[in-house]
Amino acid sequence: MNKTENEKTKKDIQDRVYKLAIYIETFFAIVIAIVIVLLAVKLITIIFQPGFFVDEESFSNFLKNALGLVVGVEFVKMLVRHTMDNVVEVLIFAISRHLIVYHLEIWEMLIGVLCIAILFAIRKFLVVSLDEEKHT
Repeated sequence: MNKTENEKTKKDIQDRVYKLAIYIETFFAIVIAIVIVLLAVKLITIIFQPGFFVDEESFSNFLKNALGLVVGVEFVKMLVRHTMDNVVEVLIFAISRHLIVYHLEIWEMLIGVLCIAILFAIRKFLVVSLDEEKHT
C-alpha cells in the first residue's frame, strides 16, 4: 500500500468514527428529551395535588425542578445543533437557574450576574448567530 491509500483509509476510518459519534450524540439527545417530557408530565401532575403550594419550600422545589427542565431542553438543543450560540444559551440558563433557585450570598449573586453579563457580551460581540449568517 502506498502513502495515498493509507491516507485515504485513515480518512475513511475517521469519517466513520465521526458519523458514529454523531449518531450516539443524537441518540442521547433523544433519550434526554424523552426523560424531560416524562419529568415535565410528572411535575405538572404534582402541581394539581391538594396543598402542594402550602409553603415556600414547595414553591422553591417546583421552581428548581422546572428550571432544571428548561436547562435540559437547552442542553438537548445544544446537542442537536452544534453552535456557539447554543452553548452560550445553555450557560446563561444554567447560571440563571442557580441564581434563582439557591439562596446565595450577595457577593455570589454579584459574580453570577457578572458571568451572565459576560456571556451576553460574548454572544453579542463574538458569536455569529444563525440569523446573522442567513442575512450575509
